[in-house]
Amino acid sequence: MESSARKSSLPKLALALAVALLVAVPVALAAGERDEYVARVEPICKANTKANARILKGVKGQVQKGRLVLAGKRFIRASRAFGKAVRQIAKVPRPAPDAAKLKRWIGYLRLEKSLLQKVGKALKANNKFKAQQLSVRLNRNSNRANNTVINFSFDECRIDSSRFL
Repeated sequence: MESSARKSSLPKLALALAVALLVAVPVALAAGERDEYVARVEPICKANTKANARILKGVKGQVQKGRLVLAGKRFIRASRAFGKAVRQIAKVPRPAPDAAKLKRWIGYLRLEKSLLQKVGKALKANNKFKAQQLSVRLNRNSNRANNTVINFSFDECRIDSSRFL
């Protein structure tokens, strides 16, 4: 009886190994594709981060001093620069296993661009309260975008508003 039990466990072991390989190989391939995607997108984000750091340098002080129109113009410029980066990112081919997640992320980035522009318009209209409301939405959207792609381990593509303000 022991030999028949031993014989019946071998096919189960082989089946378990086959299933493990079927799961592990696509995950490993997806990780490789993900790393390649990150390598292609990070330079775009890095260039945009530098541009927006330059554009938004000192904007918090302008808002505090009541120079809302000047600060608003800078937010609108930052929005245009960010939009250009988002368009470039959207053109990068996405790994098939992550395509839906990256599409959602790019949607959040587009909303980020729109919210930056709205903050700028509110400031130009001397509506500090509306700009603050939009800033809260901007922060919430940034968190959603970051959480969507947390497993990509982005550095430059992680949205961190404290870099600018």
